[in-house]
Amino acid sequence: MIDVLLLALNAAGGVYLFVLAAGALKRPRVPPETPPVDNYLVVVVTVGTEKVLPALRETVAQLRRLGLRYVVVSSRPLDMPNVLVVPKDQDGTKYKAVRWFALSHARPDTWYIFLDDDSYPLDTKFLQDIAYYGAKGYVAGNGVLIPRPGRSALAYALDWIRHFDDLTRFRFALEGLRRPIFGMHGELLIIRGDVLREVWPAMGDTVTEDFRLAMELVRRRYRTFQSRTYVSIKSPNSLRDFIRQRARWANALGDAVRYRNPAPPLSTALAAFFSAAIPLTAIYGPTSATAVAAVYAAVYIYGSLKAKRYIIDVLLASPLELLAMLAGVIHRPKRFYVIDKS
Repeated sequence: MIDVLLLALNAAGGVYLFVLAAGALKRPRVPPETPPVDNYLVVVVTVGTEKVLPALRETVAQLRRLGLRYVVVSSRPLDMPNVLVVPKDQDGTKYKAVRWFALSHARPDTWYIFLDDDSYPLDTKFLQDIAYYGAKGYVAGNGVLIPRPGRSALAYALDWIRHFDDLTRFRFALEGLRRPIFGMHGELLIIRGDVLREVWPAMGDTVTEDFRLAMELVRRRYRTFQSRTYVSIKSPNSLRDFIRQRARWANALGDAVRYRNPAPPLSTALAAFFSAAIPLTAIYGPTSATAVAAVYAAVYIYGSLKAKRYIIDVLLASPLELLAMLAGVIHRPKRFYVIDKS
């Protein structure tokens, strides 16, 4: 029994380390002389409430600084230019708002770059990336998330795990496999207009619409890429919002099962397994599983330094990610919860 468990620890940890290392080494390489694409539009999707307006204004200001063409798709009228208001009978969820935009405004020959109202790109390299990968037949891509502080330093520290995952697991999928098997983010979600019009209206309403889009792209065998552009995301203002956000993401695990994609639930189960295996180091000594746990501990330590928090409280809070998703699996959220980022 002991030998079997030791074998499982090393086998699972070895595979996971391979994915992390292969993703980290597979950096996007686009020739610097590649001209940027011109047939594009940045689309910021928002509910337009007072709770999100400060973050939305910050996003719009950054888009203007970068000289990007954009439109704001809002559930409510807003006192700013370039706003499309979603008709009430077509609204209710982010999925429905984007479906209305796709059917009413999207053009087949245009690239669309979707942003949440609290996220914005830090450069315009994604326009070169679209031109380069689009010429090779790729139809969708994602940027690399990098958190910026909200009012909760602890949530900000924990959010750095998303940056690490983008540079490893997600890059392995998007750049290595060219299939978004781990899902995609709604922040700097790049997609060609004809594919948006084909896939989005047909995939059905959900509170994890970006993940379901990724599963549809995998099912239809569309190829994807990861952009070199970093996209700034605002961390939740409280641990309560952090937990609710992660609980909502648990819906993606159900979608993965429905699409017969074992990668997301397997990676979540392995994360829990590696955490639980840490005490076994006292029995077996170092294993591949404990090496994975050490890598993620290092990421949380890095997050604590960025947030200027005590390392110990960040490490103690790190299981909240998995616990929140477990709660989401047990009690699946039925509606999109708008977290406070004011």
